[in-house]
Amino acid sequence: MARKSTTKTGLENSTREKIFSSPVVLAFVRTVVARRGISETEARQIYLDYINRAQPADNRGRCEVA
Repeated sequence: MARKSTTKTGLENSTREKIFSSPVVLAFVRTVVARRGISETEARQIYLDYINRAQPADNRGRCEVA
């Protein structure tokens, strides 16, 4: 029996749904849409780009001294 699909699309979509179900994230997206005059899709991508650039939680607030 063959599988229908081997891509991660389903997982990615459910992860995105969880991220964008947050009221804070939705407010961010709406604010960006209103201020920049861009589409909601573009605003969502801006948010995803931002969180992908952020440092992991375990590295925040630490200073490395040489």
